[in-house]
Amino acid sequence: MNWETLRNHFPDQWVLFEAIEAHSDNGRRMVDRISVINNYDQSKEALEEYKLIHKKEPHRELYVAHTSKTELEIIERKWLGVRI
Repeated sequence: MNWETLRNHFPDQWVLFEAIEAHSDNGRRMVDRISVINNYDQSKEALEEYKLIHKKEPHRELYVAHTSKTELEIIERKWLGVRI
């Protein structure tokens, strides 16, 4: 599934999804294939489930987004170390 298909299936909702296929392009993460984990009315619910799954399986590429966005824009952040 891609972002446009996901938006059609879950209009005006928050979704927690996993990037099945993705690549980087100029500091942005481009998600080519998506697997939906769950949909929500409130962002708080989506983020809580995100935290639970990410804690158990940190290697998975999970995202939370609202389907009102026509384009899925994910900006990559570089972590340089521990901040004091």
